[in-house]
Amino acid sequence: MNFLKKNNNISHSNSESLERCRKHHQLYIGFMNKKLSIVLGLFFLITSCELTDVLDNDPPNNLVSENVVLNQDDARALLNGAYSRLTSETSNAYYELIEEIPSTLIGSMDFGFLGRSFEENDLRPGNATNNFFWRAFYELINLSNNTITLTGELPDSEFTGNTKAEIIGEAHFLRAMATFDVLRYYGQFYDLNSNLGIILRTEPANFVTRNKARNTVAECYTQIMLDLDFAIANAPDFSVPYRASKTAAKALKAKVLLFQGMYAGAATLAQEVINEGARSLAVDYATVFDDGLDSSEMILMNFRDENSDDDQSNRKRRYRGRASTTGWFPMLMAGDPREASTYDGETVLKTNHEATFRPTYYIRLAEMYLIQAEGLAFSGADLAISKAPLDIIRNRAGIGDSSAATIDELKDAIFNEIARELAYENGSEWFAAIRFDKAMTLKTEITSVNQYILPIPQNEINANAALTLADQNPGYEEN
Repeated sequence: MNFLKKNNNISHSNSESLERCRKHHQLYIGFMNKKLSIVLGLFFLITSCELTDVLDNDPPNNLVSENVVLNQDDARALLNGAYSRLTSETSNAYYELIEEIPSTLIGSMDFGFLGRSFEENDLRPGNATNNFFWRAFYELINLSNNTITLTGELPDSEFTGNTKAEIIGEAHFLRAMATFDVLRYYGQFYDLNSNLGIILRTEPANFVTRNKARNTVAECYTQIMLDLDFAIANAPDFSVPYRASKTAAKALKAKVLLFQGMYAGAATLAQEVINEGARSLAVDYATVFDDGLDSSEMILMNFRDENSDDDQSNRKRRYRGRASTTGWFPMLMAGDPREASTYDGETVLKTNHEATFRPTYYIRLAEMYLIQAEGLAFSGADLAISKAPLDIIRNRAGIGDSSAATIDELKDAIFNEIARELAYENGSEWFAAIRFDKAMTLKTEITSVNQYILPIPQNEINANAALTLADQNPGYEEN
């Protein structure tokens, strides 16, 4: 992948890159036998780690797919390597930045000590954290592409049952999720007619595919939907909340439909996820997070236990985000029963829960009720029908039915409930503020729609021969 050549702000030598890869490899070595771990360690060096120097040299002749993925166990190991990008310290903290960056952009969190650019909604293309964020998504995309391609090349006889299709289905889900995240943060996701989508990557990184132009927003959504439909058809049924499943793919598709303004379809699919019964709402809000991996309503979260919650593996032990103590969010939360489980002063609690080893929450069932309510309200459904799923979440929280008497009042109530229920979870309050056209009202630093997305990292533009400065997002043309 082209961004891997020169897109980090700190120059690394070969030895530093090799050390970084070695540490990453140790995170998932338990999934591999001795022989495979050596081969895959080399494979991830070529495909996943920083290629500042490696791409300037001819690849070793023996690093070909036939030597890397030979059977079902190898394919599973490759998929596990992709999942590790959601949890590992060397992944540029995908799991942490998707909490801190969007919450800081909308003002529910303070992320200031790394620089005030996010708090002031005034980033530059050379911002190092922004560069890490971009890379985290594309690293997961690349590992998903490798899993899809190399597993697909193996004969069916190497697999038992539906294992081959399920592995490829999970990889399609991971690629869809990461692609959707890149689009939400770096492309004009809110305008289906915009040419400013992101760079779609559906092939493994190599010397041929690294230079690639931006796609349109419509093309990006089309690819995301294709991947999710494949996952719905082929991924395994729900079993544990830290693996992709048909349920997770349906839930993510409901969200993607909502972002495209396909409100009725989003509401219908969210209801399907609710009705299928794979997940159920916890008895109360605190229990959702107290139960961790055992929570009945988690659809997708990252895996954390006592062995993966240490200073070397989990950056959230030294959490950089702080709950905002002024502004719209603490005013909204004041007196709400969920406040005590969400934060204590500046300390964020729900996404930095010590007793459950600080996991990250990507999708949970409560969000499906809120997507259903939003989809119904914006698709012209009856007030009472639109309000029903919202009131389920409100009553679970202990605040009773909404008093909204009009659709406009109901829309305000839905936004408030998204912010209170899903704060700090995968950018929920930030993107809701954009969808409900409230961002500029809630935060004075946001004065233009240009600030709804982040700048394409300067390193990506420098390294990608298919991009020029003219391809930068509006408002960020000056470096």
